[in-house]
Parts: sequence; C-alpha cells; structure tokens
Amino acid sequence: MATGLPVVAADAMALPHLVRPGVNGHLYAPGDVEGLAGALTDLLADPVGRARLGLGSRVLAQDHALHRTVATFEDHYGRLAGTAARPAWPRRGLAVAA
Repeated sequence: MATGLPVVAADAMALPHLVRPGVNGHLYAPGDVEGLAGALTDLLADPVGRARLGLGSRVLAQDHALHRTVATFEDHYGRLAGTAARPAWPRRGLAVAA
C-alpha cells in the first residue's frame, strides 16, 4: 500500500480494515482460488484501474504512517494516565519520512 500498489487480499482477520474494494484493491473469500485469480486478472487487464487503486492504497497507507501511529498510542496512553500532554514529535534521533 505504501508503495502505491493495489492490494488483493483474503477477506479475513484485519485485512478488510486495510483493503477497501474499489478504493485500493480487491478482497476474495479465503480459499477461493478462482476469486483470487479473478481479482488478479482484473488488475492485470486494467492499467487505468490499477493506477487508480494504487493511488487509493497510497492515500490509505498514510493513516498508518509511523508518526500517526505513535501519536495515536500516545493519545490513548495519555488519556489512561489522566494527562493530555503529549511529547513533541519527532523525537530526537528519529526521522520521519513524509
């Protein structure tokens, strides 16, 4: 997703939270080999659709960027600890790619 490619994944576990059909890829039923093959064939046959879904992947992946993930955890722990203060990001020695 972060590299801007469409995703084909089984509709299981946490994968449906990352793959949104028609936005960044396709889901298929676990064990459905024909569904997997069909999703891959669709992507291979449609370069414009592949590019559009790839862009959708890139946009959705930004929600999972390191600085956002860390900030979310800091917010949760801050609320549990009863403080709204959050350390400044990025921390010394850590670089964040935009």
